[in-house]
Amino acid sequence: MFELIVTSIPILVSDVLNPVLLAGVIFGLGSRRPFLNSTLLLLGWFFTYFAAGILLALGLDAIIDFFKTPRPIDFVVETVLGLLLIGLGVYVVRSGQRHKKGREFDDADTLSAGTSFWIGASINLIGMPFAIPYFAFLGQILKADLDWMGALMVLLIYNLLYVLPFSLLIFIRLIYRQESDVLFKSISDAMEWLSAILMPILLFLVGGALLADAFVFFSTGNPLF
Repeated sequence: MFELIVTSIPILVSDVLNPVLLAGVIFGLGSRRPFLNSTLLLLGWFFTYFAAGILLALGLDAIIDFFKTPRPIDFVVETVLGLLLIGLGVYVVRSGQRHKKGREFDDADTLSAGTSFWIGASINLIGMPFAIPYFAFLGQILKADLDWMGALMVLLIYNLLYVLPFSLLIFIRLIYRQESDVLFKSISDAMEWLSAILMPILLFLVGGALLADAFVFFSTGNPLF
């Protein structure tokens, strides 16, 4: 079991290089309640990733077979998802415009505990289809042919090691509170401004890619991706 963890360290390192979670934790550290908000955001991510890992490991073979044999209904769903993502992108743009016109406070300053947990869980779920290293690690668990308790423990240790570097940021903020106040607040403000620009772009790109894939399938009978 522990040999599997050691051999999976390169996968873990590539998985940890996640700018989205880093941005989320730093955003929480720049809020009015930095320790509570950033911790809950990290817990939201952790529990979602761990639970998703269990579900994916149970059905990984079925998921692989599912994508090998696409059906028309799959691309109908893909079309709906593409439209929803583009609609969400439009909503984010309009929300940002209203934010500029009618609000005088910082989102980071008004971040609540429940919202922090929800943000951590949400950004995990949105990025799950692109978590290639995590899928690779789950494949290693299946190949190791562990019993269910051993597989669960390996998955738990992996997820604990995953959040460890981000937890260190919280401890740094705790130890060097006065020195880091201005730094984390400045980074948080910059990331908030940057996310208002990047988020709609990413939503439009992913939504457009899904629509293009569905369009090509219905036009030619073969998916684009």
